[in-house]
Amino acid sequence: MQFKHPEFLYALLLLIIPIIIHLFQLQRFTKVPFTNVKFLKKIVQQTRKSSQLKKWLILATRMLVFSCIILAFSQPYFSEQQKLQKTKTILYLDNSLSMTYKNQGQEILNKSYQEIIENFSANSEITLLTNDQVFRDLDQKELKNTLLNLQTSTEKQSFEMIFFRINQEIKANTNTLSHAILISDFQHFKNINKANVTNVNTSILLINTAPSTFENIFIDSLYIAKKEFDKITLKAQISNTNSSKENYSVSLYNDAVLIGKTTTPLSKNSLSEVEFIIPNQENFNGKISVIDEKLSFDNSLFFHLSKPKKIKVFSVGKTTSFLAKIFTKNEFDFQQKSRINLNEIKNQHLIILNEIEKIDNTLTSALKDFQKSGGSIIVIPSPTIDLITYKNLFRELRMGSITTLQQQELSITNINYDHPILSGVFEKSVTNFQYPKVQSYYKTELTNNAAILQFQNKEAFVSQLNTKNGRVFWFSAALTLENSNFQHSPLIVPVFYNIGLQSHQLPKWYYTIGESNNINVDISLRSDEILKIENQQEEFIPLQKVYKNSVKITTINEPKKPGFYKLTNSGTTIETLAYNYSRDLSVLNYTDVSELFKDSKKVTVSHSIKQAMSELNDLNQIKSVFRWFLALAVLFLLIEIVVLKFFKI
Repeated sequence: MQFKHPEFLYALLLLIIPIIIHLFQLQRFTKVPFTNVKFLKKIVQQTRKSSQLKKWLILATRMLVFSCIILAFSQPYFSEQQKLQKTKTILYLDNSLSMTYKNQGQEILNKSYQEIIENFSANSEITLLTNDQVFRDLDQKELKNTLLNLQTSTEKQSFEMIFFRINQEIKANTNTLSHAILISDFQHFKNINKANVTNVNTSILLINTAPSTFENIFIDSLYIAKKEFDKITLKAQISNTNSSKENYSVSLYNDAVLIGKTTTPLSKNSLSEVEFIIPNQENFNGKISVIDEKLSFDNSLFFHLSKPKKIKVFSVGKTTSFLAKIFTKNEFDFQQKSRINLNEIKNQHLIILNEIEKIDNTLTSALKDFQKSGGSIIVIPSPTIDLITYKNLFRELRMGSITTLQQQELSITNINYDHPILSGVFEKSVTNFQYPKVQSYYKTELTNNAAILQFQNKEAFVSQLNTKNGRVFWFSAALTLENSNFQHSPLIVPVFYNIGLQSHQLPKWYYTIGESNNINVDISLRSDEILKIENQQEEFIPLQKVYKNSVKITTINEPKKPGFYKLTNSGTTIETLAYNYSRDLSVLNYTDVSELFKDSKKVTVSHSIKQAMSELNDLNQIKSVFRWFLALAVLFLLIEIVVLKFFKI
C-alpha cells in the first residue's frame, strides 16, 4: 500500500493523547453514608471489572476512529508503480504497407487503430512510435487524433532498430515505470536476434496481427522484350502468392486511356508473364494494373517511356576503331579527335584521354574542373609518355602518383566480379579464360581506388578512383596492339560500355519509393533557381547537387504516393518521372514470434489488441482505498456509541 500524502501519517503520533487521558483520568467518587457495606462488596468488585473493560473498549474504538481518519486523509492506494513514479506506455505501431492487408474485409492497420482508441485508458500517457515518426506524451484525445491522421510508410525498421528506439525512450524517462508494446504483422523481420530484447529494461508485449491465411497477386516487374522502329514489346511479370485463381486479367493504360487488356494463367507461388505491344512514341505514361482486393498497394505499376537522351563521350588523342564500335550511335553521342576544344569539355559526360604522350597544363586544368562538376574520365597512357605532365595530371586530379614504365609481360588474370562496372556481366566466375596480356605497364600508387582488373602479380590493370564529385578510370598499360591484346579480349566491351553507361545516369522507366534514387539532369541553373518534383496532389524540393552544366537529384522517402511526377524548373517541365512502391513486402512472409520467444520470460506474445490494452490498464490502474478507511472510521464510531449506550456499569 502506498500513500499520496504520507505527511498526514505524522498525525498518528497524536493518538498518544487519548491513551494518556484513559490511563490518567481521575474520577471523583461521592461518599454516601451506609450502615453496613458487607452486602455491597461483591457488587463493587464486579462493577470495577466491567468499568475497566468498558474503558479499554472505548479507548480502542476511539484510537481506531482517529487512525482511520488520519489514514483516509493520507489517501492510501494500491498500484504496480512505486511511490511518486509515473507510468508510461511505449507503443510501436507498424504502419508499413503490408499492414494494409484486408483480413475479413477490413485492413489490419485500420482495425488496429480502432482497437487502440477504444481500449486505451483515459488516465494514461503514451509514446507512439511508427516506422517514420515519434509522438510523445499523448493523452487519449491526442492519441485518437494522431492515429486517425496516421499514414502508411515506405520506411523499413529492423527488429533491432525498433528495440533500440524503445530503449532510448525508456532511458529518456527517468523514475518512470515503462511498458513496451509492439503491434505488427512481423512481415519480413529477418534475422531477429533475441539478445536485443534483453537490452530493453522493461517487459515487452508483442501483438501479432498477421492473418492466419493470406494470398496476394501483384505486378512484380516490367522490362522491354523487343524494341523496333515503330513499336515496343513490353513484358510484365505477375506474381501469385497462395491464390487459387487460374486466369487473371491484366490491363495496360496510357495515362487514363485503356489501350490493352489480356489474361494470364496463374499458378500458386509462381511468376507468369504478360505481353503488350505499344507504339514507339516520344512519351508514354504507362500503368499496368491487376485487381486484387486483399492487398492493393502493389496492384499497379507506373512507368514512363520517352526518347532516350544520348550519353556524350569524347575521345581525345589517338584515333581507334574499337571505341567507335563500343559506343554506338543508338546510345552514345561519340566523338574522337586528336585535339579538343576546351569549351567542349564541359558539355561531355565522359572524356577519354587515349594514349596522349604529353598533357599540357590547360587541358589538365580543364579536366580538373570537369571532374569537380561530376564528370568521368578514362586515362589510357601512351607507351612513351611525358612523365612530368602525367605526374602533374595525377596531382591535380588527386589520383596518387605515377613512377616508371615496367618492361614485363603480365597476364590479366584477376576479375573483380563485384565491382559495379562488371556486376551482372558474368553468370559465374570464369576459370578457363584466355587471359589477355600486356608487354609493359606503368607502376602507380593510387588513392581511393578500387581495382576492376588485375595482373597476375596483383597490381591493378584497370582501376576506378573516386573523387569528391567525379570518377577517374586508370589503365596502367597502353592498349596498342603492339603492347597488349586487350582489344581482342571479351573483357574490353563490358568494361568500356559500362563505364560509358554509368558516366551519366539516364532517367529510368520508374523509381522506387523508399530507396535511394539518383537522377542526373542536363541543365544549367542560376544561383537562385531550384528544381521541384510535383504532381496535382504533392510537391517537394528534392536533394540536389548543382554542377556547371548538370544537376544531380536524389530522392528516398519522397514522394509519398506512387504515380507520375514532373521535374520542373520555374514551372517548366524538364522530365516526367514514375514512382512505385517497393515490392519487398508484396511477398507475404510472416515471422512466427510465438515460436521464437516461447522460452522468454521477458516477452509475452498476444494476438488481441483489446485483451493486451485491458491488461495494461489493469497494471496502470491506481486502486484508491481511502473510502474504506472513512467507512471503518464511521463503523468504529458506531461501535463506540453502542458501547457507551448499552454497556452498563
